[in-house]
Amino acid sequence: MNTLRDLYQKHLSRIADFVQTFPDEGLQGPLLMDPTAYFSQRTKLLVVGQETAEWLDDYDDIDAQLDQYRKFNVGDKWPKPFWNITRKVESALGIERCSCAWTNLNRFDHNGKPPTGVVLEAMPALDFIVREEIQILRPDVCIFYTNRKYDHRLEALYSGVQFSDIQNLPSSHFARLTHTDLPPVTIRTPHPRSIRMNGWEHSFIAFIESLSTNDRNA
Repeated sequence: MNTLRDLYQKHLSRIADFVQTFPDEGLQGPLLMDPTAYFSQRTKLLVVGQETAEWLDDYDDIDAQLDQYRKFNVGDKWPKPFWNITRKVESALGIERCSCAWTNLNRFDHNGKPPTGVVLEAMPALDFIVREEIQILRPDVCIFYTNRKYDHRLEALYSGVQFSDIQNLPSSHFARLTHTDLPPVTIRTPHPRSIRMNGWEHSFIAFIESLSTNDRNA
């Protein structure tokens, strides 16, 4: 059985090549996953963010990156909207606190911020890692907090993916994604900060609560 560590080791040279292409751009990462409580949950939740806001920059030390991930403990001590709303999603799904798995579409941040310019243009070269992480983790629920600005990258990863409206949530911002290679419940939303600022939080959590066991394990 392939593990996440095997995946990262397999692609370490591609990750290194990416960093070495931009030696002066202040790339931090890559974010590499090592979830723990996730595997024992009755409903497995994966959240996919956009990028870190600063991270360990030892790109060639897989063990150090995995250790950083474990210590961060999927935002256990971080009160920011991203993690606060994710805690509410966990509760709505009836799973343990801090039991989700977390990855990012952008494997690196750019000087602690979202990638821009040539770095942003090149970043999709590593998007395949997200797809392979999902194949290994086999989540029941996957939330892409990636905003509609990255829909073109999801469409490139999952050719023919269908976006459909979610009742009681604005269709221009929230969508349910359907593809044979995606989990039974896959949702694309704005960043949780935007969810909160725009007053969509209650409706979003209510939708998560409405998901039945059959929905999650279809």
